[in-house]
Amino acid sequence: MSYQSDEEQVELLKNLWKDYGQPAVLGIAITLAAVSGYKYWQKMQHQTIAEASSLYQNLLDTLSVEQQNQFSVPPLSEEQKATVNHVVSSLKNDYADSQYAAYATLFLAQQQVQDNQLSAARASLEWVLAQKPVPEIQTTASVRLARVLLSESSGNGQQVLDMLTTLNAGKSYEATVESAKGDAYLALGDRKQAEMAYRKAVDSAQENGLNRPLLQLKLDDLASLPPAGDEKRDETQPPQEG
Repeated sequence: MSYQSDEEQVELLKNLWKDYGQPAVLGIAITLAAVSGYKYWQKMQHQTIAEASSLYQNLLDTLSVEQQNQFSVPPLSEEQKATVNHVVSSLKNDYADSQYAAYATLFLAQQQVQDNQLSAARASLEWVLAQKPVPEIQTTASVRLARVLLSESSGNGQQVLDMLTTLNAGKSYEATVESAKGDAYLALGDRKQAEMAYRKAVDSAQENGLNRPLLQLKLDDLASLPPAGDEKRDETQPPQEG
């Protein structure tokens, strides 16, 4: 049901008051208020999404076409970095619940890693995860955070494993997650578990028709290492036979 004007709604309420009394009129008034409030909320939501989208487009416009087509983060000029920082800050402050804020912050974290600002990158990724984003963004941010933590210190291996083990990643992300787990196991010195994780990552990539040569390279490099314990053997002594 719709009404052409506020005056018609008021007139309708007057007639209902006269015919049915206070309870009916109050009930209808509450319903009309709820409907109006919901429509206003919808309007504001659409406006918020449009504004966040516009800000995110500003971030993309900051990059050249060649930069946007690169798989890894290309070097940015100081002017571009300033623009990116401003856009990301605006999105985080005013539109924290939007996916645009999450995507922009993921991009910023990539740039921070490239600039060797690991602490800043960790803070950016932790912010994304704190917003409880959709599963795809959560998985991406978690894996990237795992890599940052391992780059900071091999002692973060267990923390990384704890985080990735509880991650509810989809099948399409299995290769990426298992590869990160393998890195964590290797940081902890557990080569057997690392090999199992890399193997699982390679198999998952092949099952999904993905070409991930770096995964196979990790597995091959691990297989080429001497057996555990041989690294500490006194090289001046010949190997024992038998």
